Amino acid sequence: MKHLTSVLSLLFLVPLARLHADEVRLRDGRVLYGKVTDEKEVLAVATRDGVVRVATTDVVERTPEAALKQRLLELARGQSESPFAQLQLALQAHVWALESEMWQHLDVVLAAPASDRDRLQRRIDDFLTQLEPELMPRKYRTADTDVRVRELLRGHRRNDGLGKQQARVALLAREPNADKDLRLEARRNSDRDRRELAIAALLHRGTGGNDAFAWRTAILDSDAAVRTAAMRMSRDLGLSHAAVEYLAPGLEHSSAEVRVRTAAAYEALGDVTALRALVLAGPKAGVALAGGGNGHNRAHVAFLQSQAYVRDFDVEVASGSFIADPKIDVLHSGSVLDVAVQNITIERVRVVRAYRSALAKLGSKDPGADPSLWPAWLATLEQEGLSVAPMTPARTEAGADQAPVKAEGSGQKR
Repeated sequence: MKHLTSVLSLLFLVPLARLHADEVRLRDGRVLYGKVTDEKEVLAVATRDGVVRVATTDVVERTPEAALKQRLLELARGQSESPFAQLQLALQAHVWALESEMWQHLDVVLAAPASDRDRLQRRIDDFLTQLEPELMPRKYRTADTDVRVRELLRGHRRNDGLGKQQARVALLAREPNADKDLRLEARRNSDRDRRELAIAALLHRGTGGNDAFAWRTAILDSDAAVRTAAMRMSRDLGLSHAAVEYLAPGLEHSSAEVRVRTAAAYEALGDVTALRALVLAGPKAGVALAGGGNGHNRAHVAFLQSQAYVRDFDVEVASGSFIADPKIDVLHSGSVLDVAVQNITIERVRVVRAYRSALAKLGSKDPGADPSLWPAWLATLEQEGLSVAPMTPARTEAGADQAPVKAEGSGQKR
C-alpha cells in the first residue's frame, strides 16, 4: 500500500505530456472533464468526444486536475491492493479523465493471479471495451474495419502496460468482421509485438478456424518470440490439448525446420500429452526429410558441348541431275556427375536435439540422446504417476505430415 501511495504521489511531481483533466460542472447538471481553455465569456472543454463550448455563466464549479488527483489519492489510501479495490479506483479515475492513473490501477488488476480476479472478469472485460477513446483518435472511430484494426495495432508499443495491451485485444476481439484483417496483420505486419497482439485478438474472438491459424503461427512465423507467444496464449486459454493434436503431423514433416519448430511449440505449450507424439517421432527423426534417405534420392549435373557434323549424304536424281542431301548429326562431349544422398546427419542431429529438449521440459527429466530408449523413459514416467493420454492414430501416421502448413504455405510476407 505504501508503494502504491508513493507511486501516485510522484504523479504530482512529474509533468505529463497530455491534456489536463479539469472538472467543469454546469447548471443543467452536466459534468465535463477535459482541458479547459478560456475564450472570454466562453469555456472550451476538450473532452474525449470533442470540444464542448459553454458560457461561463452556466458554470457552477470548476475543479482543476491537481485537485482530482488528490481526491483519487485519498481514495487509494483507504483501499487495499485487491483486484476489486484497484478496479474501483481505475473506474473512478476513468470518470475523472485521469488517464495515467487509470492505466496504473488497471495494470495492478490485470497483474493479479487469474484466480483472484475470476469473479471480476466480466466487469473487467466490459470496462476494457469502453476505453476506445483513450486508444484511438476520434477520426478513426467511425472508419472502416481495416482502418480501425490497423490503427489499434499501430498504437501498440512494446513497453505498454497490461491495461493498454488487454484493452486493445478486447476492442479488436469485438470488432465486427475483423477476422480477415487481423489474419493479414498477424502474418504481414513487420512489428512482431503487433503480430502477437493480432493473434491474441483472433484467439479471443472465438471464430472457427482462428485457433488453428494461431497454432500455424508456431510453424510459419519467422520470429521465435512470436511463435512462443502464440503457444503461450493458446495454453492460457485452455487450448493446449487441441494444439498438440493439430501440430502432431509436423513432427514427421519433410522439412527439418518444421519438425524443430513443432517440438519448440510443444515445449512452449507445456502439455504432457505431447510426450507420446515426441517419443514416437524420435526414431524417425531423419527419415523422409527432403533431399535425403538411404541412397534412394539421386541428383546429377551435366557439363556438355554439342558439335554438329555431316554424317553422310543421300544422293537423289531430280530432272536428270544428281543432288547430294547431307545428313546432319550432333556430337555431345563432356562429363556428367551423379550423386546419391546417403543421409543427412546434421539435420537429423538438429531434429533429435529439438525433440530431446521438449521431452526434458515436459517430463522434467532428460530422456537421453538415443531416441530408441525414449519409449522406456516414457514408461518409467508413467509408472511414477505421470498420465499421458495416447495420441489419435490419424495424427501420428506419417501420411499426414503436411497438414499444419498446407493451408497457408511455408513463407511469410514482410
